[in-house]
Amino acid sequence: MLPLKASMLPLWMLGLLVLMFSPCDADSGCPDVLSLDPPEVLAEYGELVTVSCSSAENDYDGMYWRVGDREFPVENSAPWSFNLTDWNVTAECILKLNDTHNCSKDLNITIYKNPESVSVFPTKYEPAVEGREYVLQCDVDNVALVQYLTVRWYRGNETIRTDYSTHKTKTLVSESFPLAANFSRGKSGTQVRCEAQLDFGQHGSQPPVISNVHTVFVHYAPELKNKMEDVDVYEGDNVTLYCEAEGNPAPAFHWSLDGVNLMKSTNYLNITQAKGAIYNCTATNKLGSTTKQIHVHVVKINIMGAPAAITTPEPSTPRSCPLVLTPAEIVVRFGDPVSVNCSTSVTGVSQMGWEATSGTMSSTDNVTTWKVEKVEEWVAKPLCYLNWKYGQCDVMLDITVYKTPDNVSVSALDQGPMVAGTEYRLKCNISNVAPVQKLKLRWYRGNETVRTEMFNGTAETPVNVSSTLRVTPERDHDGALFRCEAELHLGQNGSELGPTVTSSPYTAVVHYAPVFDGSYSKKVNVTLGDNVTFNCSADGHPPPEIKWTYGSEANVTVTTRGRQKSITVTGATSTNAGAYVCNANNTVGVATRTVILVVKDRPNQSAAGVTVIWWLLILLAIVFILIIIIIIFIFVHRSKKRGQYTFVPGQGHDSVIPMTPQSNGVKV
Repeated sequence: MLPLKASMLPLWMLGLLVLMFSPCDADSGCPDVLSLDPPEVLAEYGELVTVSCSSAENDYDGMYWRVGDREFPVENSAPWSFNLTDWNVTAECILKLNDTHNCSKDLNITIYKNPESVSVFPTKYEPAVEGREYVLQCDVDNVALVQYLTVRWYRGNETIRTDYSTHKTKTLVSESFPLAANFSRGKSGTQVRCEAQLDFGQHGSQPPVISNVHTVFVHYAPELKNKMEDVDVYEGDNVTLYCEAEGNPAPAFHWSLDGVNLMKSTNYLNITQAKGAIYNCTATNKLGSTTKQIHVHVVKINIMGAPAAITTPEPSTPRSCPLVLTPAEIVVRFGDPVSVNCSTSVTGVSQMGWEATSGTMSSTDNVTTWKVEKVEEWVAKPLCYLNWKYGQCDVMLDITVYKTPDNVSVSALDQGPMVAGTEYRLKCNISNVAPVQKLKLRWYRGNETVRTEMFNGTAETPVNVSSTLRVTPERDHDGALFRCEAELHLGQNGSELGPTVTSSPYTAVVHYAPVFDGSYSKKVNVTLGDNVTFNCSADGHPPPEIKWTYGSEANVTVTTRGRQKSITVTGATSTNAGAYVCNANNTVGVATRTVILVVKDRPNQSAAGVTVIWWLLILLAIVFILIIIIIIFIFVHRSKKRGQYTFVPGQGHDSVIPMTPQSNGVKV
């Protein structure tokens, strides 16, 4: 037995043996020998890509691509094209140097798929409530590679949050991204959307896929501008009390006096010949209630410059009051100054002046002036009087004190979104406007006037009023802008227009059932063994889900491109014949379309050939018969033209004299 040391081979011989018996497959240890153009591929699923492989070596036995388990020989530097239809595809270029040694280089392939659709909606179909968390969800459907996905949330055009996927997978997936937020009443009507985008860093990014717009309507409990108010009213006058409360949904109102319900459900209360009292107004909606106390105080009129004893003119000398007001009619905004002259041209004036609850009076000769630096009375009734030799007369100034609305806004009375064909109510809220009987309201959809309204009432002080517009939206109204416009028509017969106040637009979000795009064939014919494709696409809001229902055959495939889904039958067989039903479904409704596929046999070419031959033979026979008839006809006609014949009867039965030809009229 040899010593153990002597039985061991030297290391260099072991290395040689390993090299000799190692498999002669592709060796990726020679990267400098091969180069790829492009060196790596980033492309969308299904896309056709082209790659060239070249070698710095001139002496080699061949070059080929290995894709999965298949091999494709190519010439040096020749481009090679293939479709990316396998999420796990691998490809390498292999250079065969000789029978024992190869070089290879792997192609780095990244396959992605832009999202098929992106949609945003609330996780609970209920309105946002002020002070409570409101959760929206952004769904991204059928995307790959999701690890490169970025989702951005927008409020209007402002980015409010950015999300990233935490998953890593090569194939198609769908993911959801929640957004929890608190919305205040000032943010009611906020429009939220999300955008999904594949971002590959230095390799660029794909165009974002944008979701629908979700409008957030914020509900909140009623809130009063003030909880207590003092109202002064002149003795014997009427007064209107106002309960200025805001809330969503719009609050209901209840009035009471000393605990007794007054059975009044509006936000104002008219009182005739008011007396001192305390009134309570309660505003209530489903989120809460609030109460306001209004203290009514009665004060006596302080008449400035009271006239002397009134004398009645003699009945025998009736005269009109010789006073002229300049201007005769005045329209003034609350808080602005005003000045009016009262003059007369008659003589014998004993006293002349103004009766008013505020302002100053000055007189020169036959002119007296009433002046107010700041009009702060809503029911101003200045009276110019005259005492003269015929007694006393007076003229009241026609004055209108107005105030433009503090705010005009549009809100929804019904929970959105709108649904096509279903009535929906919008409310225009107008706050602190006077006088209400001079107010004209216009509703607009886009630039089209859809309603005009005037308001009844006798209140001369500011009030809050509202108008309800009933809308039955159509699918074309999705995204339409509704607004209302408040305008005061002042002066005599409304000849003087006050400033116009317009609300911010309300964007209509209209949901409607799926509607199929374009026309289609109810019946499709295909010849046995041929290919056929028919499509189905539908429009709807929310975007509908489209699904084909058909028999499960291996040669039938469904492909999706945007909102369109196509059925393709490859190499049609008799088992493919039948009904193919396309269903488009969303939260509003379902639409169905049926296509009948008829598979026809290929025409029998040999039978058709025999049929043609028989028809040719029949045609030839007819032609031959026609030719024979024509020949006979010509022969008979020519025989008659050779001479003339005379028939002479004999004496007996057998006595027949034959025909004798005649020539030039001489008997032979």
